[in-house]
Amino acid sequence: MKNWLKNLLFVLFSFVFLGLGILVAEIFIRQNGNPLKDPNFLADEPADTTALVTAVPSDSMQGWVGDTVKVETPVAKPSEETASKTPVGDFDVIIGMFSEKNNANREVKKLRTIGYENAYIFSKSSMSVVSAGLFTKTEAESVASDLKSKDYETIIKHR
Repeated sequence: MKNWLKNLLFVLFSFVFLGLGILVAEIFIRQNGNPLKDPNFLADEPADTTALVTAVPSDSMQGWVGDTVKVETPVAKPSEETASKTPVGDFDVIIGMFSEKNNANREVKKLRTIGYENAYIFSKSSMSVVSAGLFTKTEAESVASDLKSKDYETIIKHR
């Protein structure tokens, strides 16, 4: 076979295999998420211990409007007294987002020791979001004010 024909076939096969690789990568990202955007993608235990705290005013919902949130079962179980109480309201008082679930669990326990027995965790992307509980709008504003006096940054989010 002639040299130019061998070179042409090599280039064609290279493009075919490159295209197949891109297609497989695209399918993987659509099914499993982008590992380049999630530092804990393959980790059994998240390595990042950075807590993300927002400095947004409590009445701001910027970045949350029109967003859906998947609520998981609370990691730390409520006490038997509070399990019988059902939270009334549809406003979350969020105190932080954590990339490591252990840090989020620690914050829930702190909130419960200072009197917020309905504190829980829910997921937002790959982050664990800690909420002091569900409240009515006026209760949420009062709770946010109380938590700010205890050096917590808060965001009130309507469900």
